[in-house]
Amino acid sequence: MTFQVQKTDASGITLADPADPDLTVRFKFGKQQKVISGLSATNVVSEIIYNDLNTVTIGEESAVDAVSVRLRTSGAFESMARVSELLLSLAAQISTWNAEAVFKGFPPTTKPVIPAA
Repeated sequence: MTFQVQKTDASGITLADPADPDLTVRFKFGKQQKVISGLSATNVVSEIIYNDLNTVTIGEESAVDAVSVRLRTSGAFESMARVSELLLSLAAQISTWNAEAVFKGFPPTTKPVIPAA
């Protein structure tokens, strides 16, 4: 599948699959000032949002379920290296937690492994 720009606005861009326009990926960005220990810094917020429609069968009936997967990061520009470390740690553990049914509401068996700062 090849995603193309579906729309842009002041806060980001949405890509969609022309063959399936309900399957979208949105990149959303924001910046605002924050104070850290009396020092002014720029806080960067980024979100990646996957949306899709998924046909499910409940009992003997079919229905369309709107599903969404979101990843949101937030931190001062000066903290982006740490944000990257945490993202890589998360990415390395997602498949394990998926296999443990964490995304179905069950607590993880495998505890998070997070690199020291």
